[in-house]
Amino acid sequence: MSTQMLRARAGEVTPEIEMVARDEQRSPEEIRQGVANGTIVIPANRGHQGLRPIGIGRTLRTKVNVNLGASSLVHFVDEE
Repeated sequence: MSTQMLRARAGEVTPEIEMVARDEQRSPEEIRQGVANGTIVIPANRGHQGLRPIGIGRTLRTKVNVNLGASSLVHFVDEE
């Protein structure tokens, strides 16, 4: 089994890429290029039947903005 990224890097436009392109009103090639270079992600687990793939990325409608880390301002107190 191959990932969306590997298939996109090989130049393949997958059905998932086509669906995202239609939903985002973009060309399949634009979505394929974004997936190939890692700026667009399409979570598409084959084990989950019936799910509609979506694209996630800066230039798309769905974005993820996360700031993870351990803050030195947070202190945990043991409860006795």
